[in-house]
Amino acid sequence: MFPYPSAAGLHLGHYYNYAIIDSYCRWLRHRGMTVFQPFGYDAFGLPAENYARKVGRDPVDVTYENIEQFRQQMVRMNTCYDERLVTCEPSYVKWTQWMFTRLHERGLAYKAWSEVNWCPSCETVLANEQVIHDHCERCGSAVELRNLNQWYFRITDYRDRLIAGLDRIDMPESTKRMQRAWLADLKDWCVSRQRQWGCPIPIEGETDTLDTFVDSSFYYLRYLTDSDTEFLPEGCYQPVDLYVGGAEHACMHLIYARFIHMVLFDMGIVPQEEPFRKVIHQGVIKKDGAKMSKSKGNAVSPDDYDPDELRLYLMFIGPYSEGGEWSDQHIVGQRRFLSRMQRWLGERGSDPIDLSPFETQVDRDVRAFKFNKVVSGFMEFYNRHKHLRPDEKMARQVEEMLRVFAPGFRAGHSGGEEGGKLLTGQTAVA
Repeated sequence: MFPYPSAAGLHLGHYYNYAIIDSYCRWLRHRGMTVFQPFGYDAFGLPAENYARKVGRDPVDVTYENIEQFRQQMVRMNTCYDERLVTCEPSYVKWTQWMFTRLHERGLAYKAWSEVNWCPSCETVLANEQVIHDHCERCGSAVELRNLNQWYFRITDYRDRLIAGLDRIDMPESTKRMQRAWLADLKDWCVSRQRQWGCPIPIEGETDTLDTFVDSSFYYLRYLTDSDTEFLPEGCYQPVDLYVGGAEHACMHLIYARFIHMVLFDMGIVPQEEPFRKVIHQGVIKKDGAKMSKSKGNAVSPDDYDPDELRLYLMFIGPYSEGGEWSDQHIVGQRRFLSRMQRWLGERGSDPIDLSPFETQVDRDVRAFKFNKVVSGFMEFYNRHKHLRPDEKMARQVEEMLRVFAPGFRAGHSGGEEGGKLLTGQTAVA
C-alpha cells in the first residue's frame, strides 16, 4: 500500500512494510523470478491542507516537500521500488475524474440530500469510519450532523458480490470477518468532500472534491501503464500477486478498491472481479508496550539507525503479522552479527560448505513471511560454520544471500560505533 506523504516523514511502520517486503522481492529475484515492485504517493488529503492553512502556505508546495523527504528516506533505506505515480499530479487526476464519470454514466454515482457527519474544524464531511466516539479522528473536534446535498457511489448494489468474493481471496480470516460485518451494515459511499486539496468532482458548477479513498481505489492498475489516452491499455493487465499494508485498512480502502475493480470488470476493462490474489498485514511495532506515536512520546525515527541493522532487527523482532517490541539494547545484536559475518567472510580459505540446504530453508521461510526465522537461520548458519574458512566462490554466495536482507553489507568491512547509531557522515550503500 502506498503512503500518504505526511510532514513527519517515514516512520518505523512504513519501514516495517517497505524495507522487509523489499527484501522479499529481492529474494524472489535472487531465485530467478521477475518482480514488479511499484510505488507511489497518495498525495491529496486533509492533513496537508490543514497544515498549509495553519502556516499560510500552498498545500501543493507542502505536499511535494514531504514527498521529496520520503524519496530521500527510501533511498537511504536501500529499497528497489519503482516510483510510478503521485495522485495529485494532473496525469493521475485525469483518471480519477475519468473513474467518476464512468460511474456516473452507469448510474452508480448520484447526488442526494442526506444527513452526514460534519467536522466544524476541518470544515468537511467525514465518513462514518472517520468519526470516533462522536469526534473527528483527524483533529478531535466534536462532529455535528448536517443535512447536505452530496455525491454518492452505489456501492450497496455490489454488497452481495463483495461478500461472495471474500471466499476467493487469500486474505487473513480476521480481515474477512471485519469486511463481512462492515458489509452486514453497508450504506452508499459518500464521496463529496468540502476541501481544496483533493481531486475536483468533474461536474459543471461543482465545488466539492472527491474523497481520497477514490484516488487510492485503482492506483495499482495505473502502476501498469503511463498511457495518457487509455486507462488500462489492452494486454497490460496483471493482478496484484501480493498486497501488503496495515490491518487498519481491512475495511474502507480494501472494500472500496474491490468495489471499483468490480465496476471495471463489468465495464470489460479488467478480466477478473477481484484485484488482489493475496493480502497480508504487517504487525505493529510497539515501544514500552504501546503503539508508537509522537503524542505518546515513544516514536522512534528510522533515520537514527544504520539501515541494514534496522532492517534485520525489524525482521528479527517477531512474526511479521504480529510485530514486536522495540528495544535500543537489542538492536545492537544485529550490529555484532553483521560484524562477525564481515570478518568471517573476509578471511577466505578453501573449506567446502554445502549451502543448498540453508538456501532451501531461507526460501521456505521467506515465502511463509517468517522473516524472524530468516535472521535466526543466518545466525545459526554462522555458528555452525564459523570454524571454517569458505573459499572465494562460497563466500561470495553467502554474501549475495545476506545482501538480500542487508543490502549495504560487504564482506571484510566492519560497521560503525556500538549502539546501532550511525557514525557522523556515514551513508548507506545502494
